[in-house]
Amino acid sequence: QTPALAVGLDRARNDCIVTMDADLQNLPADIPRLVAKLEEGFDVVVGWRRDRRDPWLSRRLPSLVANWILSRTMGLAIHDSGCTLKAIRADVVRRLPLYGEMHRFIPALSLGAGARVTEIPVGHCERAFGSSKYGIGRTFGVVLDMLTLKVLIEFSSRPLHWFGLTGMTTLLLAGMFF
Repeated sequence: QTPALAVGLDRARNDCIVTMDADLQNLPADIPRLVAKLEEGFDVVVGWRRDRRDPWLSRRLPSLVANWILSRTMGLAIHDSGCTLKAIRADVVRRLPLYGEMHRFIPALSLGAGARVTEIPVGHCERAFGSSKYGIGRTFGVVLDMLTLKVLIEFSSRPLHWFGLTGMTTLLLAGMFF
């Protein structure tokens, strides 16, 4: 999903870019509200699926946990970083490193780059066709992606601090076990 999104963002020619999944779980009717919020001075407006129509255990619970971790570690004060329905300023999103599975972290990456990020509640429908590629089994990968994100944002200007911190912690633990 990230490579396809990155190509689309790169080829878009407007100052405002709106993203959404093709499964139509989000309502296109919400797009004008997202764009209006962008015009208030925000750089990224994220849809918040407040009344989400997904299974609790396999989709909503992992999403709640991931969003809570993002909020605590990155200072991202939004409820639903994973909602694909977003309005984004093109100059902001084109500076973001999008690879791997980083599409779900566009709000956090944007915030780390100094963008103004907000969210608004949007409609969410039950999946009419197809099946989700996400679930509880992908949680470990998402946690690793969050660690990568934290390193990218906090240590991008001083990467040796990350390796030094990791090395010192490992050395301390090895000394304690020895």
